[in-house]
Amino acid sequence: MNTLLISISIILFCSFAYLFCHHINFDSKLAELEKDVGDIFGSNLNISLNDVKASNNYNFGFIGLFFVSVSVLLYLTIGSYQKLDSAKADYNIDYLLVAEINKSQKLAQDNPGEPLVLLGLAQSYIDGGLYNDAIGALEQLLVIDSENSQALGLKATSMYYRDDRVINMETSLVIARALTLHHEELNTRLLLANDAYLNGKYQKAIDNWNIALTNKVQVVNREAINFAINKSTQKLTQVKSVVAN
Repeated sequence: MNTLLISISIILFCSFAYLFCHHINFDSKLAELEKDVGDIFGSNLNISLNDVKASNNYNFGFIGLFFVSVSVLLYLTIGSYQKLDSAKADYNIDYLLVAEINKSQKLAQDNPGEPLVLLGLAQSYIDGGLYNDAIGALEQLLVIDSENSQALGLKATSMYYRDDRVINMETSLVIARALTLHHEELNTRLLLANDAYLNGKYQKAIDNWNIALTNKVQVVNREAINFAINKSTQKLTQVKSVVAN
C-alpha cells in the first residue's frame, strides 16, 4: 500500500477522532449548562441528551461527509493506489509524475510501436528523472524510425543527465547524428546551450539558443529562450569587462 493511501487514511482517522471527541464534549457541556441554568433560575427547561444529539448530528455528519468527499476526490484525481504502486518503488519522484508515467506506459502498451506514444513515454520518464528508462523507450522508437531527429535529441539529453551532465564520446555521436538530420533540432540545441552556459561558454550558449529560435518544426518556448539569451549576454559582458580590466 502506497504512502498516499496511508496518508489519506491517517488524516481521515485523526479528523473523525477529533470530531467525535468534540461531539461528545459538546453534548456533555450543553447538558451541564442546562442543569446549571435550571439550578440558578429555577427554570423548568428540560433539554434531554437525545435532543442535544439530534441538534448536533447534522453538523457532525456534514463535516464528516466533507472530509470523505475531499479525500475521495484527491484520490481519484491522482490515481488509484494499484496504478501508483505499479511504478518502480525505488524511484523517489512526485506522485503526479508517477501517475503520468503510468498513463504513458499504459498508452504505450495499448499502442505498441507508435512513434508519438513512445516519444511521450520517453518525455514522461525524463520529467521524472528516469533517464535509463527514457533511453530504452527512445531506442525502441529508433528501431522503428532510425532518422527521428527528435528522438535522437531526447536520447542525447537523457544520456547527458544520466552521466551527471557530461557530454562524452557516445553522447557526442548521438548529438552529431541528430544535428545532421535536423540542424535546428530543439532538444539537441537546448542541451548544447545549457551545457555551454554551465561551463561559462556564454557565446556558445547564445549561438545555440539563437539556432533553436529558427526551428520551424518543433514548438519553441521563445520567451524562455530569449530570457536565457539576455542573461547569457549579461554574463558575457561581465566576463569581457573583467578581462579588459
